[in-house]
Amino acid sequence: MSVGLIIAMSLRQWGLIDASMDNDASVETVNGNRQRADLARSIRQAGLDQIFRWTPGVPGSGSWPPPDEIVKPKLTIAQWLLTIDVLERWAAAADRTGRHEAAVQERELRELIISRLQTHGVQAH
Repeated sequence: MSVGLIIAMSLRQWGLIDASMDNDASVETVNGNRQRADLARSIRQAGLDQIFRWTPGVPGSGSWPPPDEIVKPKLTIAQWLLTIDVLERWAAAADRTGRHEAAVQERELRELIISRLQTHGVQAH
């Protein structure tokens, strides 16, 4: 596994990634690329492992932080590159179904990730 890279974002933004990965994993499991589905699931799991706050035996734990809280998911370069691709895929689907605001949010997040990757010397399209 390659070295991880942290990209800070709001939990609301991470939620877009999580939902897009869920969609992508489902579609690819049924219609396509099993490796892509597994990588998408690994991204969701990384988010759960790093962001979900659950402490065994502590009442009130086990919930997501507030939507505007900054989270710092750490993913491999391969995971971030898939994230960029998946966000564009589902932004295009949102456009086709008239959900233009969702498409704009996904594309803005995609551009943020690309910019952060480029500052670390990673070329992304």
